[in-house]
Amino acid sequence: MRTVDQLCLEIRCSRGDLIGWVEQHWIKPVRQGDEILFDDADAARARLIDELRSDLSIDDEAMPVVLGLLDQLYFARRTMAELWAALDEVAPEAKPALARRMTREPG
Repeated sequence: MRTVDQLCLEIRCSRGDLIGWVEQHWIKPVRQGDEILFDDADAARARLIDELRSDLSIDDEAMPVVLGLLDQLYFARRTMAELWAALDEVAPEAKPALARRMTREPG
């Protein structure tokens, strides 16, 4: 777990920016009393937000849309990984047909 100051040093952002991201609910750290603590996932998301702002010039108005779309993409990837893991558990004779079905183009 990292404090606000530790994470700011780690990703080289301002304290005000990081606190703003928390207030906007773009990052949802743990609060312990008056202290805000960030786990590895929070740090990765803060790094992503910083990169989106600096490298792609995503502004504060567009950021929730971009983060929402990325969250949907990550959810879809996790779901697909779970499906592939479930595929490993089905009867061997069913695997080829299921694999073909999962990899074919939509439409």
